[in-house]
Amino acid sequence: MFEEGVWRFGGVRKLREFNTALLEKWCWRLLIDREGLWRRVLVARYGAEDGRLEDGGRSCSTWWREIVRIQDGVRGGERWFSDCVRRRVGDGTKTLFWRDCWCGDAPFCVRFRRLYDLAENKAITVRNMFSLGWEDGGEAWQWRRRLWAWEEELVGECRELLSNVTLQDNTTDAWHWLLDQTGGYSVRAVYDMLTSQDNTHLLQNLDLIWHKKVPLKVSILAWRLLRDRLPTKSNLANRGIISTEARLCVAGCGHAEDSTHLFLACPTFGAIWPMVRVWIGFDGVDSQVLSDHFLQFINHTGGLKARCSFLHMIWLLCVWIIWNERNCRLFKNKECTIIQLLDKVKSQSL
Repeated sequence: MFEEGVWRFGGVRKLREFNTALLEKWCWRLLIDREGLWRRVLVARYGAEDGRLEDGGRSCSTWWREIVRIQDGVRGGERWFSDCVRRRVGDGTKTLFWRDCWCGDAPFCVRFRRLYDLAENKAITVRNMFSLGWEDGGEAWQWRRRLWAWEEELVGECRELLSNVTLQDNTTDAWHWLLDQTGGYSVRAVYDMLTSQDNTHLLQNLDLIWHKKVPLKVSILAWRLLRDRLPTKSNLANRGIISTEARLCVAGCGHAEDSTHLFLACPTFGAIWPMVRVWIGFDGVDSQVLSDHFLQFINHTGGLKARCSFLHMIWLLCVWIIWNERNCRLFKNKECTIIQLLDKVKSQSL
């Protein structure tokens, strides 16, 4: 009956979210029933590595490819499934140390990607790591080569997270669905989450990104920005691609370079917004939330269509120019003054 209602009253987006909820149900079953018949069939068909089912390459079905994408947190850049699943560790015998999300909000293979790439045993369980000793000097840490200094610091950060972990010998590891920890996974709960008001608000903001007078690459950059999917230094550090010490803003202000800081709060790059407002001729206080800043900026004139379109274009150009200036300073060791950046906005808006 629920599926019929989606078909009858929902649009394309609602049907897409319902199909995603159904696919996630398969992901959930594969997690909680590792010895089940379906999992054994899929292992025989596509193979498994490090405790995870393989995607099968080009020979796999579209259905299976989509399930693998959801399990890995790939759905338009979002982590719908993995963000709603947590592993509660008991004795640690059935939990993969690196690949399962059991300590914190992300698996260690994501949070400490560099260490995961260097680890000798990527399929080791939490129990075996604990038994070998994950404290300083313990035998659990086995690497393919000797670690550099900043990599040793990542190990120290990981050990700090593990310092309060205790295993319970008489308790079995279990997966928990955060949307309903008593009743477990349900298609309805996932569908309600995907079509919730907050997500709809975000999608509406993203729909406003596209502007016919702005190159597509500029709109794509802004689309990624509002989803926090740009390779800022903070995002790269969180994935273990660069060290935590290397995530400081390229402008030299001493703050970590995340999206909000780079585009709004940085004393250098963020200074472009009040200068643009003075040039255009309106006053205002900038929000420190990117999506709110976007809507506030383009709707400042109260909804006049032509004016909103112009402000929309200016906001996109500012974002594009800030990002390009950041990359020039980082990769080419060249920099422009804030006045020169404002001149670029003016010239490219003509």
